[in-house]
Amino acid sequence: MPRAPKNPEKSPTVRAKRSRRVSDRQPAPAQIQVTEQEISKLAYQIYESRGRNGGSPLDDWLEAERQLSGQ
Repeated sequence: MPRAPKNPEKSPTVRAKRSRRVSDRQPAPAQIQVTEQEISKLAYQIYESRGRNGGSPLDDWLEAERQLSGQ
């Protein structure tokens, strides 16, 4: 009768299952790289669409980031 390994985590079966699980994982979706220039242009367009009054430049910037990143 074969003996059980002292550490079951190191058994060939456990290692094979673990490696299969790692290889079955899907890669994370790629992050969209947005430049500051693109954000700046869109933030200004948001400002202009509001009639160039009121609002906050920071809010416009954050909204432009959201739109460009697809969120």
